[in-house]
Amino acid sequence: MHAQVKESRTFVAVHMLLLCIVLVGFARSFYLRGLFFTQPLPGALQLHGIALTLWFGIAVLQGLLVQTGRREWHAKIAWLAIPIVAGVILSGAWVNTNLALQLTSAKDPENMFIWANYMSLLSFVALVAAAVIYRRRLATHYRLMLFASIAIIGPAFARFAFWPVIGLGLGAAPALAVGGMLLLVILAICYDLVVLRRVKAATLAGLAGIFVPLIGGLALAITGMGYALLHHS
Repeated sequence: MHAQVKESRTFVAVHMLLLCIVLVGFARSFYLRGLFFTQPLPGALQLHGIALTLWFGIAVLQGLLVQTGRREWHAKIAWLAIPIVAGVILSGAWVNTNLALQLTSAKDPENMFIWANYMSLLSFVALVAAAVIYRRRLATHYRLMLFASIAIIGPAFARFAFWPVIGLGLGAAPALAVGGMLLLVILAICYDLVVLRRVKAATLAGLAGIFVPLIGGLALAITGMGYALLHHS
């Protein structure tokens, strides 16, 4: 039991870190947009930002409820995740498709973002579904939920490239997105190795659930097949 409590605290702390990454990453373009831009954010992007924020927020809340022994409230509030997950998926797909249809060439740098985002949404759905299925196996559930969040954290890392203090611009955004996600995955693997002396199957499943679709999405972007699929359908 002590080990479960300790692990619960660890995963709550990591989800708090993810929430902070989202808040800081999107501060300039979303949360504090009025301080940096005069043009308002389109409604679809606002809805997507709200849905993402709610997801990372409820992940922290649910972890805290388990950590403090309030499992009854954890079960009740879990139902709120259904519309939040739907909101993340639908708003993300809508925003992504609208952006994709505005591109004039498969060589547009944003084409890479688009297909990475599509595959990230696919990973998110699969990992959340798996986490629900294995909700009674706490160690597995914690890991799958964490990887579901990591699957959609890439855009927040990418936004750091546009902060003036970093000033790397669009060219560095994909590297920051993939690099940030990869760092989190490596930390999850290291946690298993240090604490359990082995990597749990759920961690390996989460790794595959994120990077297999992501590699597929990048292949669709690089080859131009994704662009052709949307613009000639």
